[in-house]
Amino acid sequence: MISVIGRAQDISDSIMSNPLDTIASYDIFDKLSETAGGRVTLGGDDVKSVIDELKTQKSKTLKGWRIRIYRDSNQAASRRAESIKNDIQKTYPGLPVYVTHISPNFYVEVGDYRTRDDAEKMRRTLITAYPAATLLSASINFPPL
Repeated sequence: MISVIGRAQDISDSIMSNPLDTIASYDIFDKLSETAGGRVTLGGDDVKSVIDELKTQKSKTLKGWRIRIYRDSNQAASRRAESIKNDIQKTYPGLPVYVTHISPNFYVEVGDYRTRDDAEKMRRTLITAYPAATLLSASINFPPL
């Protein structure tokens, strides 16, 4: 059971005032406490400790999909990989981009997709700019909570 001291409408208005806000962008318990001008009380299972434990599992991975958009081993490969990474970050903010070097190649991979279908949709978008875009089965990072 979770109870919040304060007006429910104030809490709802505050949380929804910025449509770009998501639960992942702030600690919901801190936000509820600030908005309510009071406190958040947890009963039964300690929900906050469970959520905090899940947040610390960032190093854990799960099976999913990524899109490889670049692979090369020439002398300029490192600079080109970084350039592609910067272009992707500007064009698709929030899309995870990974540059790796496994001798002799540099790779650029994007996304942390749980399903092949989701990865394929993004691959179709990227293929115009990156014709070599291919799907890879990969260990992906957990999505943010």
